[in-house]
Amino acid sequence: MKVSILKKNDFEKMKDLFLDVFTNEPWFDKWNNEEQLHAYLTELTENNNSLTLALYSEEGELIGCALGYIFNWWEGREYFIREFFISRKRQNQGLGSSFLQLMNEILNEKEIKHITLTTEKNVPAYGFYHKNGFSDLKDSVNLVKKV
Repeated sequence: MKVSILKKNDFEKMKDLFLDVFTNEPWFDKWNNEEQLHAYLTELTENNNSLTLALYSEEGELIGCALGYIFNWWEGREYFIREFFISRKRQNQGLGSSFLQLMNEILNEKEIKHITLTTEKNVPAYGFYHKNGFSDLKDSVNLVKKV
């Protein structure tokens, strides 16, 4: 396996993979609007501070992605992962954990000190992240307000 910046010509493959993962269990996201989906993924991958990492199989098949952005904080640079996903047919084989480990080389080159992300507590991803060294921030909470 190899981790690199997502190749520009793999954007559509990434979009298909994203849809397959997140419109199925346990997420069941309703991405019915193609323009909204395209805008969302473009905003995540094409901003000045975006960092889109891809996991490729030995055969060069795109099998996972981490979509996020880098920002500077008083403790140093951080990578905020907005979306992290592995192909459904390749899940539960240790590839997500391997992906996180392999990402470290790129993150170290970019002098990133922390990875932050959010997920729901009632999905398997929560346990996965804990198993891979993430912890809940004791004094932080996510807030949302409907407009």
